Amino acid sequence: MTEEIYGDVLFIINFSMDFLSLYIVGRLLHFDMKAWRVILGASVGALYGVLELLLDTYAFFEMLLTVGVLLLMCLIAFGAKRAHTYLASVVLVGAVGMLIGGMMTSAFVKLGSYRSYIEIGGDIHTVFGDIPIWQFAVFAAISALATWGIGRLFKRKTALRTCRLKISFGGEEKEMTALVDSGNLLEEPLSGTPVIFLKGSAASVLPERLIFAMQSGISALSAEDAGKLRVIPSRTVTGEGLMLAAVPEKTALFFDGIWENRRALIALDDSGGDYGGFEALVPENLF
Repeated sequence: MTEEIYGDVLFIINFSMDFLSLYIVGRLLHFDMKAWRVILGASVGALYGVLELLLDTYAFFEMLLTVGVLLLMCLIAFGAKRAHTYLASVVLVGAVGMLIGGMMTSAFVKLGSYRSYIEIGGDIHTVFGDIPIWQFAVFAAISALATWGIGRLFKRKTALRTCRLKISFGGEEKEMTALVDSGNLLEEPLSGTPVIFLKGSAASVLPERLIFAMQSGISALSAEDAGKLRVIPSRTVTGEGLMLAAVPEKTALFFDGIWENRRALIALDDSGGDYGGFEALVPENLF
């Protein structure tokens, strides 16, 4: 029995699943994604999926090659600013890919029409036909409605959980729109002061020497400047650590037409998170 496989169709199927896996993980980890990078990463994975059919090697080496391609896909799509975040993205993309693949296989088996049995090499195999067109139409319509509904839900949630933020430091003042996050529970342990995260693009309000110290350490700072920083213990899904946060001259949030001062610390986040397109992440307990 001769089986024909169309490379272009296989490439499109693999590309769709790889793109979806990369996009889902990018959103879960709040990466600042660029469309062309995600498309390129998914294309690498899809091309490997086609070329894999031509490989004739040991299973162990094929597995190593598959892992290498997965590492390359995530490197292209997300970059590798931090090793632990990059490795977490690799693991998640692999897991999401397997989940999507299992769901698609299950849908095909459940929806496919049973045809017959065939014998290949002495073994009996079940053959399924194509999914009936009416089932495909219903499945596609449900998927489209679910995607639209989830998109509306996230859009509404994002719109309701934003605020205007103003930060003053060293005579400089910056105003921006921030995302409110109930999951941001980080605070200075002694005073209980909440921590606001700024993306690197919004850090211009801080003096360059403090930005450098927050990223590299305080050894080169004067005693006066060092007193403007606080050590914050942090715990994330990737482990525990310490970070430095700056003490601003003033932090204010906009309520009902007026600015209200809040006590908060400012930390920099250069992990690549996009915060839903906003420049800062404000903890909900400031409200």
